[in-house]
Amino acid sequence: MTADSIGNLSQGRQDSFSDINAPLMSYFWGRLDSVVPGPALIFVIHLAIFWAACALLWRSTSSRSFWLGIALVVFGLAPHILAQTVVVWKDVALGVSLFMAVALLYFARTSRNKIALMISPLFLFYGFAARLNALPAVLPIAIWTGFVTFELFEIKGKRAAALLVGAGYFVLLCISVYVVNFRLTDGRTDHPFQQVYLYDLAGMSVERNEPMFPNHVLNKPSFSFETVKSRYNERSVSDLIFPNVPNAGDVPPLRLTNMADEVDQLRTAWLSTIASDPIAYLKHRTPVFAQLIGVSRSVTAPYVANGFGDNPPEFRGGENFGYAALMRYFGAFGRPLTQTLFFRGAVWIVLFTALSYMAIKRRFTADWDLVFVLSLSGLLFIFAYFPTTPSTEFRYLFWPAIASAVAMIFGVYLLRTERAERTV
Repeated sequence: MTADSIGNLSQGRQDSFSDINAPLMSYFWGRLDSVVPGPALIFVIHLAIFWAACALLWRSTSSRSFWLGIALVVFGLAPHILAQTVVVWKDVALGVSLFMAVALLYFARTSRNKIALMISPLFLFYGFAARLNALPAVLPIAIWTGFVTFELFEIKGKRAAALLVGAGYFVLLCISVYVVNFRLTDGRTDHPFQQVYLYDLAGMSVERNEPMFPNHVLNKPSFSFETVKSRYNERSVSDLIFPNVPNAGDVPPLRLTNMADEVDQLRTAWLSTIASDPIAYLKHRTPVFAQLIGVSRSVTAPYVANGFGDNPPEFRGGENFGYAALMRYFGAFGRPLTQTLFFRGAVWIVLFTALSYMAIKRRFTADWDLVFVLSLSGLLFIFAYFPTTPSTEFRYLFWPAIASAVAMIFGVYLLRTERAERTV
């Protein structure tokens, strides 16, 4: 568990939710906590969702190819996947839920199982609600659901009709997630996007060597432009807005606010500064994104091994066998292996792009539609981080990590099958 995890659990216990901390996940966790206090149940449920999705893919493919089926299970032990599933995070809730939704849709289509189709919205909804930025990842899956539905119920019609059904389903999901989150938070907001405003304004201010913040930021006693310049970095906004970061006792030079009018002023300053100097904006955003996808350097915090020791005492792994085994396993993939394609979103972008092209070229025949959906979902989700990410933590890309692995496995199998058929 990390600070985010503890925030979710605390809000679930208090039955008071904020929009920045996945309200539905916090609510769900609070109900589970009343049965077994702590992270145990939600931890097991997230793991069960992931491995059940692997089992569904095994069931759907192993009769055609043992190696395809086994690869769709074994990939879950890859370090960049397993290292994330052992943490209770909203990023993991998003990743495992979308993975299960895709597995259910694929199982429904291959086995003609309508029950699996009917269950898939539960997981797509939970994944959608888990993160504020889930929308681009969910969109291709929702639209694919329309095509799977037409195929499963043998509905005659053009692709445009299935596309409209999928788009309607997506709109319904958007409305449902908004309503549920609004009800859970009672309409309150922490204005989470202000972190991006502050980060971007700090980056552009450093680039221009003049503070571009609105007056309510400049007039606060804690503000210091020299501190902003010294703490600004391409890894995260945390050094600028959170206390005790990077060192204990540090006071943040920039302050978050719950005042709507101040957030409006912040947004206005953000928009006007970008409009007046887009080059400064790009000079800030491009290195941040490059850091996130592992271009400029290795990704930030690919493992959470060091973070386990910071858990509250009741949630520490201690010296039990499972904890020790995980630490040894993750330790085996330290440098230089953390510099490899396992941990670089840039490699996944190239992979997604190539696989999408192959799928389009083959007109989504065989399982190329699944490959395309996974690739497009991963691409949209990654690139949506360019203007929105306040940090570059590896966990942000957990869903693209899953999607790229599954898409690659299917892509390799399909290409090998095509080659074998040509040689017969």
